[in-house]
Amino acid sequence: MKIKIIATGGTIDKIYFDKKNDYQVGDPQISEVLKVANVTFDYEVVSLLRKDSLEMTDEDRRLISDTISNDREFRHFVVTHGTDTMVLTAKTLQNIADKVIVLTGSMQPARFMI
Repeated sequence: MKIKIIATGGTIDKIYFDKKNDYQVGDPQISEVLKVANVTFDYEVVSLLRKDSLEMTDEDRRLISDTISNDREFRHFVVTHGTDTMVLTAKTLQNIADKVIVLTGSMQPARFMI
């Protein structure tokens, strides 16, 4: 089984610059997290968006949905996503047939752990 990981931003990819919560969403960190965890299954990471989920729009959610729906190579997907609006994205994805989709978020940036 091969899994496509779609990075959309959120806390997992945040870079904090100071104690006043000044941040930006950086490069996807999921590959490094999986490497540290000794994950050995086949996966591919795609950086689709770099947003805090509070900044996500319906257009962004359609982009995620279309990306998954139109993918003919993969059946299994993990979407890294901010936790604040993850439910809205899940509702957008709920009717995609014949795909296994898992959304996951983080309470702290991956850079804090790695």
